[in-house]
Amino acid sequence: MKKGGKMMKKHLLKVLGTVLISTAVLTACGGGEDPADAEASDASGSDNEANADEGNDSGEAENNSAADSGDVINIKVGHIGPPTHSFTLGIEELTAAIEEETDGQVKFEIFPGGQLGGERDMVEQVQLGTLDMGIYTSAPVTNFVPELAVLDLPLIFRDHQHAYDTLDGEVGEELLSLIDAQGFKGLGLWENGMRHMLSNGKPILSADDLNGMKVRAIGNDLVLDTYRALGADPTPIEWPEVHTSLQQGIVEAHDNAYGVTHSTGIYEVQEYLSEVGLYYAAAVLLMNGDLFESLPEDVQEVFERLGKEYAHVQREMTTDIEAEQKQELMEFDNGLEIYDAAEVDIDSFREAVQPVYEKYADEFGNLVERIQAVK
Repeated sequence: MKKGGKMMKKHLLKVLGTVLISTAVLTACGGGEDPADAEASDASGSDNEANADEGNDSGEAENNSAADSGDVINIKVGHIGPPTHSFTLGIEELTAAIEEETDGQVKFEIFPGGQLGGERDMVEQVQLGTLDMGIYTSAPVTNFVPELAVLDLPLIFRDHQHAYDTLDGEVGEELLSLIDAQGFKGLGLWENGMRHMLSNGKPILSADDLNGMKVRAIGNDLVLDTYRALGADPTPIEWPEVHTSLQQGIVEAHDNAYGVTHSTGIYEVQEYLSEVGLYYAAAVLLMNGDLFESLPEDVQEVFERLGKEYAHVQREMTTDIEAEQKQELMEFDNGLEIYDAAEVDIDSFREAVQPVYEKYADEFGNLVERIQAVK
């Protein structure tokens, strides 16, 4: 862990130097993919899928042969994080640590920024074995493991520490085992951070402030029901169209994490950010199950141990990066007016979303009660 912390500091220094480049690139592309949106995969095209499929059979054969012979094991990793995102920095540190601990027996080729498709596409690729490994927000993984959607319930966690204690405890282990049963190997539960409310016209400081407000939402029944319970008018809009929709007044508000708010320039078309923490965006470090089983036992142990260890490193990165981003968002010429969590009536939101729990709780067995009982 100490080694991860030192490496983290080095990467955080690199963040400050690359953030302007990242923002410029994303802006030039018309906005970036939202790592917390399940629909991010819609951005992938047939060319990406073809690239992922190309050489699949030979790649699997090489990996299996390497596992048997002790030769170099080549692992292809894909994710959608931009250069300054904690997905990117966390994967860089994790893979470097694995290469070091295996004395170079394992080597990685990393494809960040959605080069191999959107999240849903890449999750499918990992399950099929056309992609070896990646870090993805929990939403697209719920297509394979419905129970994982319990993490997407609004305000399911009291704070970050409650989320960490849950993910690192019995509930997290159970969710990883359910993931493993679907052709994956779940190596750890990482994060994309808390999603807050951004708005125009007025800040959202209580549930009442959302009454009648037009809010952009992903096309997910749980999310749509949540906004309806809060009195809002949710409108499903694909992420690439959100900037324009806010600019034109088609919607007035949306929820997002600090990282995406900062890196995509969405702050340019929103006036306020309220730290509601409406959703916690968990992320899953996935590997193809058959590939994992083909690895030598000592290499398997390294992947499992470091996958969970670097979840803590990546979460620390997220916290530190978001602190920098929050400060910069307030200092930009057209920056946001930010309201801290202490200024928000969180209890009003918790009360308003209770119908959502009543509608969906049965789908998750006793998971909701167990998460709420975590101290």
